[in-house]
Amino acid sequence: MLPSENLQKSDCFSFGIARREWNTSLFDLATLATKHKLHLPYQIMDVMLKRCNLEIWIKGVSYEAAVNKLSALLLCLYIEGVSPTFSPFVSTHSINDYSGINERENEYATKEARAKLRQGVTLETGVVECWPVSLSFYCHSIHGAFSVSHEQFLNAAQKASKWLELEVKKPALRVVREAAQAAPLLISRDQSLLHIWCALESLFPQVNSEVNFRLGLYLAQLGMHTQDRTLLFKRTKAAYNVRSKVAHGSIQNIKQDQWRESWDLLLLAANAILVRGGLPDEDVLLTELLATNDSME
Repeated sequence: MLPSENLQKSDCFSFGIARREWNTSLFDLATLATKHKLHLPYQIMDVMLKRCNLEIWIKGVSYEAAVNKLSALLLCLYIEGVSPTFSPFVSTHSINDYSGINERENEYATKEARAKLRQGVTLETGVVECWPVSLSFYCHSIHGAFSVSHEQFLNAAQKASKWLELEVKKPALRVVREAAQAAPLLISRDQSLLHIWCALESLFPQVNSEVNFRLGLYLAQLGMHTQDRTLLFKRTKAAYNVRSKVAHGSIQNIKQDQWRESWDLLLLAANAILVRGGLPDEDVLLTELLATNDSME
């Protein structure tokens, strides 16, 4: 969850985001555990909620659909420049709705305690159900990118809807979405880097020789609408060299900027796919490249 200086509440399509307004006591969570439906220990929820500032909500979908939409939205928030983050769990109700539930459901709570709490869910009005999503205590974050603006969220919501549509046509794109969620949560920066490159290489399944050169070529052509091809070609080759050294044990404990370069390439590729409206295969990219060169002669 990410703090925001300017965002109060935003509702974009089927996505919404809002500030957390209430503290949630351990007794609230214990009430959820005993009277409602939790699929994870309430003590874990208590730890995770300590640093939760915002919550994302998704309208009228099942748990499985919500997780897919959430990960697509997070991918597109990263494309918009927001630091990697994670959502540890999802629930059927807002944090702001179940905060204070212990007092509301406790017949021994004083009238003063009840009066201090706004109306929220109770067992009589609904059952709160929670499921784990990303129960991690670590994330490779990017300094200076811990806030999200209304514009960033709006752009990300539009792109996330489009990304999920593209996945229906090209299921392999799911690898990119899932890698963008999993890679930042791996404690080892080296392993996180390799995870990122698994996703990048999955975009070009026909590449099985001259890998460094051909990946650089295809990625440069894929992203030609978002960055200079020559620069992107050089960036990809340099980053892949680091990946190869890590994979073969030549270097260990890579630096943040080395990890960041591969991470940025993954986001650049994802954004290029959105700009193009799909992922062209290697033959199409090569034909594009040759046609562009012919037109320059």
